[in-house]
Amino acid sequence: MYTYTYMSKLINVADKTYEKLKAMKGKNESFTIVIENLVRKTSKKQKKKFSEFFGKGGIDEKAIADLKIGWRKWTERFA
Repeated sequence: MYTYTYMSKLINVADKTYEKLKAMKGKNESFTIVIENLVRKTSKKQKKKFSEFFGKGGIDEKAIADLKIGWRKWTERFA
């Protein structure tokens, strides 16, 4: 009889991150499944969800453009 065993790894996450993962986890679901679903790159919705979870989503392109203009004006004047 052949038995395949997954190797587990210990990871550290902040309390806030743990609470978010815990809220996403179903009653009979493991944290592994939740994390795999977050990192699966099959849909834009999942990518967005993953990015928002780690604070990298929702970049406002207009705000970035305004900052670039302001930075350019500042460097021309003071640098």
